[in-house]
Amino acid sequence: MTENPKPMKKHQLTLDARERLVATGIRQVDSFGPELITAQTDLGQLNIKGEQLHIESLSAETGDLLVTGKVGALSYTRSAPSSSFFGRLFR
Repeated sequence: MTENPKPMKKHQLTLDARERLVATGIRQVDSFGPELITAQTDLGQLNIKGEQLHIESLSAETGDLLVTGKVGALSYTRSAPSSSFFGRLFR
C-alpha cells in the first residue's frame, strides 16, 4: 500500500523593515529561541537568524508564521529525515 504524499503548500516570505517576518507554507517549527528559529517547509528547512526573535503566532492548519524581532539572516538547508526525540537529542 503506497502512501499519498501531502500536497505542497504555497510558501512565501514577507519581511518588513527586518523587524516583522510573515512566512506561509510552514509544515512545522523544529526549534525556536531568541537567536534562531528553524522551521520545515516543502522547499527545505528555513533558518531564521537574528536577535530577540519571538514567534507571535503560528497556525498549524494554514501554515502561517509571524515572527518579530531583529531578523539578521534567512537561509534554507535540505530537510533532514525526521528522527525520533532521542535521535535529535543525541545528534
